Amino acid sequence: MKRRGLLHKMKLRVLIILVLFIQMLGSQQTFFVLHVNGEEVISTEPKIMITSPETGALVSETNLTISGVIENISTVVSIIIYDGTEQLGTTSEVIENNWTIPLTLSEGVHTLTAKTVVDGVEISSNLIKVTIDSTLPNVSFIKPLNGAYLNSKSLEGTSEPGAIVESCMDCSEDSDGQIIGTWMTTLADSLGKWDYQDAQLTEGSHTVYAKATDRAGNIGNVTKITFTLDTLRPIVLPEISPKQDMTQVALNPTIRVKILDATALDESDEIINKSITVSQNGTKVDGTHSYNSVTKEITFTPSAPLRPNSKYNVVINPLGIIDLAGNNAFPRAWSFTTIAITSETHQNPHGSYDNNVNTCGNCHNTHQAKDSNLLSPKSAGDSDQQEGLAADNYCMACHDGTVAPMPENRLNVHTHNAAVKIDGKPSGSSCASCHNPHLDWSENNPNLAQDHITYKHLPSNPVDPIKPTEEISSKEQLCESCHETNSGEKIADPAVNYRVFQYNKSSEATGIYEDYDLCLRCHNADFKKKFDKTTDIASYYDNLTEEIKKQYEEVNGPLSFSKREISTEEKDFSRHIIKAQDGSPLAGHIPCAECHDTHGSNNIKLLKSKIGTENPTSFDIQSGEWDADKERVFCLTCHNGKTAIFGIVGTQIFDEITGKSVNPGIPEHDSTKPCSECHSDKNSYIEAAHAPKKGKRN
Repeated sequence: MKRRGLLHKMKLRVLIILVLFIQMLGSQQTFFVLHVNGEEVISTEPKIMITSPETGALVSETNLTISGVIENISTVVSIIIYDGTEQLGTTSEVIENNWTIPLTLSEGVHTLTAKTVVDGVEISSNLIKVTIDSTLPNVSFIKPLNGAYLNSKSLEGTSEPGAIVESCMDCSEDSDGQIIGTWMTTLADSLGKWDYQDAQLTEGSHTVYAKATDRAGNIGNVTKITFTLDTLRPIVLPEISPKQDMTQVALNPTIRVKILDATALDESDEIINKSITVSQNGTKVDGTHSYNSVTKEITFTPSAPLRPNSKYNVVINPLGIIDLAGNNAFPRAWSFTTIAITSETHQNPHGSYDNNVNTCGNCHNTHQAKDSNLLSPKSAGDSDQQEGLAADNYCMACHDGTVAPMPENRLNVHTHNAAVKIDGKPSGSSCASCHNPHLDWSENNPNLAQDHITYKHLPSNPVDPIKPTEEISSKEQLCESCHETNSGEKIADPAVNYRVFQYNKSSEATGIYEDYDLCLRCHNADFKKKFDKTTDIASYYDNLTEEIKKQYEEVNGPLSFSKREISTEEKDFSRHIIKAQDGSPLAGHIPCAECHDTHGSNNIKLLKSKIGTENPTSFDIQSGEWDADKERVFCLTCHNGKTAIFGIVGTQIFDEITGKSVNPGIPEHDSTKPCSECHSDKNSYIEAAHAPKKGKRN
């Protein structure tokens, strides 16, 4: 009982102290929550609060109503709104503790508080910040400008940060000025930049309308511009001069290229002077450039005569051919060789047999020669070619870079040392396998490539079982084998067709079998069966022939074969049947020269050290057996998403950063399997390289 009494006394004392403390504070009241024996004892104070707008509000109207409430205040003399220390508005009307004050605010940020006086003491509300933005947002175009060209399907511009920008492409205006069409929206970033992309936008002239709605809700006026979409890159037409691999070029040539582009080119000297680069053995040739805007022809004239008997490389620099839309040209590269001996009487690099009957004696010795070709006696040890190719000494005696140019890449590790006669039989010379040293030079055959004649025999009556009835080529059987006494007369017959074996490249190749028959005359199934020395490549090219091209153009017109789209059947036959995008006439099989060096290479299989005409990729496999790893490295030299040939970028297979497949749905790309396992019907790397198939899933 005694302890309970003491507890009551303690409670009483606490209450007395609380009352005295409140009296000491007077009108400066505050909330207290006191727990006494588990029960709350609450004390209140007068309050004023702004409830609308919320702090941070962005308002488009300058006329604004401030709303609020009061608590624990029985009588209000007035409520005043301050912007900082400036008095803006006042009211004394309070209805059920709610009050409002209309204001007219200027543009910008305002810091607002509400104040009132209770029992002679001023009390203040919470502080809010309000931004007044009644300015209509503008839309400006950065790319393109009005009336200008655009080289991508993305428009860029500026507006207020955070604004919603609406674009209406190729819409129309009705008589009331209303825009008829579909509006697409995008959001301006924190710097006010925005971009609008339309993947379906077509080449040509367009009109676009744009307007913006800022964060305050202001809707700006419509901006309208017109522009021309041109995403097509200028192309260098195949009619280049000097021609690709041309020889006997004069020492004062003019290098010419003609450009095809729907848009005018940038004619400034700063740009055009970068367009054509000519070099010899790595040394740049000085010269002057000129551009004819009517014919769109660019010429380069060397400042001094070129060196005789020298090979020059020509490179078209994309940064030197740029149209007004900003598209740069496709690159192109080729080479030519200057004349060795200046002569007005002949153009035969091996001498004029008419003017000098002893020309034959330079290589042949009638009485002392030991072989059937009457070549002067020389040992194979004098040659850097393999045993049995001693006849090549006669070529190299002049083609050592002094009297005549040395074959490119001849001194590399791996060389093309095949030795085959025109009829397919083994020969003592690898040079003569592809070149005929007895031919006269011509523009159509500047490198003296092997030639042959064909003739289709008509059936005889009565039938002669010995006489052939099919087309006969001198590469299979010489005419002299049957027509020894009158072969000259027979060859002169108009029905006899004279042909040069072709080794066409980017400027000439259409992609048919005959474009590469200098290589395919040996790399075919028959030759492999007879001599077991070469691989069969011809079977991967025989679906497109000169006869097929001729038939197509008889129906569709001249040059239509190169302009056609690649058919599904052709793609199924080979994924390396492509249509060039860089102006080359190719619409068929990729030329041999895109992957192989002609005379030699430091890589196995005579593979080039760099593959690709744009963003070329280095390739280095100098030795060892061809295996899955080498095959994958070779394929990925092009299939990396950046290297291009004929203007076509190879499909990206792997991500450069992660090293993983860019298509997780193809787990084989992350394995060590050879590409040919999925991209060849016969699991053959030769087929996968020359005529790959669409990937097959096991």
